[in-house]
Amino acid sequence: MHALDFLDARDKSTIGADVVARWARELPVGADVIEIACGGGYPVSRVLVDSGVNLWAIDASPTLLEQFRLRFPNVPTRCSLALESDYFGKEFGAAVAIGLLFLLEEAGQLAFLRRVSEILLPGGRFLFTAPIQTGVWRDTCTGQECRSLGRVRYVQTLEDAGFCLIGTHVDEGQNNYYDVQKISGSGEARHSKPTPDRAPKMRVPS
Repeated sequence: MHALDFLDARDKSTIGADVVARWARELPVGADVIEIACGGGYPVSRVLVDSGVNLWAIDASPTLLEQFRLRFPNVPTRCSLALESDYFGKEFGAAVAIGLLFLLEEAGQLAFLRRVSEILLPGGRFLFTAPIQTGVWRDTCTGQECRSLGRVRYVQTLEDAGFCLIGTHVDEGQNNYYDVQKISGSGEARHSKPTPDRAPKMRVPS
C-alpha cells in the first residue's frame, strides 16, 4: 500500500485514540513526548497535541512526514528510521510507538526497546503496541511480515533495559498496548511487577 493510501485509511480510524488519551492524561503537564513512527499524525498525534504535552515526532517516510508537518506545523519533526535517529539529541519524559515494533526483525525489536530507554528521563513512560502472544503474520496495511516475540520476551527485555511494566491495555480493534516506566535510581518511579491481564488478549492476525 502506498503511503498516501495508508494515510487515508489511518485517518478514517479512531481505534486506539481512547487508550492514548487516557495514557496522556497521566503524564506531567507540559511533558516532552516523542512519537516514534508518527505517520501522518491521525489519530494518535492529534490526541497527544490536544492533551497539552510538548510533542516531538519522527518518521521514516518523507511523504507521511510532509503531511504530518502540514497538520502540525508547530511540532518539531525529523525524517529518520527509529533505530538510526538521534532523537533530537535530547531526553524525553515519555515516548509512544504505535504499530511499529512488530514490523522490525527480532534483533531490531530488542535494540529499539533498549534505545527508547536511552532517550527517556528517569520515571519516563513508554506506550507501545505489540501482541501478547508470539506469532508471525502479514500486515494488511503495509504488506510487511510482522513478528511478535510475545509478552514474556518483551517484559524480560524491558526489565533488562531498565523498565517496569505498569500494565497492558486492549483497544476496540483488539490491539494490545504495553504501558511501561523507566525506573529511576532514586526510586521515584513506580516499581510494578507484571500482573495478570485484565483485558482480553490480542488475537494475532493471520
